[in-house]
Amino acid sequence: MADTETSELDALFGVLVAYRLLIYFGGLLVIGSPLLFGAFGIELAGTVRVVLVVVTLAVMILTYVGERRIGFEGAQATAAGETYSLRMRLALALAVAGIAIGVYVALEVNTVAGLLFIAGAYCFGYLGYRGGLGEEA
Repeated sequence: MADTETSELDALFGVLVAYRLLIYFGGLLVIGSPLLFGAFGIELAGTVRVVLVVVTLAVMILTYVGERRIGFEGAQATAAGETYSLRMRLALALAVAGIAIGVYVALEVNTVAGLLFIAGAYCFGYLGYRGGLGEEA
């Protein structure tokens, strides 16, 4: 019985890990949506915002736990033998954080500055993914 539960849990983690980028970027979009709605004059109730954030963070946390438990090799979408260096993972994590900050700046401070921040974070992530940060291949 325990093996069946473990395999079902690993199957769930496998699906979450396979779609991890969609989950993380979608989660950032959902968490930032109240700010976006506020920019258009649509206010969400506080309880709705809390529910959105809690559910989104729960799915993102489960995805992260799945990454730690089964690794990227357990995901169906990962190619065999594909590994990511620490430098690449750090660059992509910083790029995602930069995009999130850029969205906040665009909505709350200055649209042009926020869009420039988003573009810079995207370029930084692209260079990190392509190995353009001086990393030996």
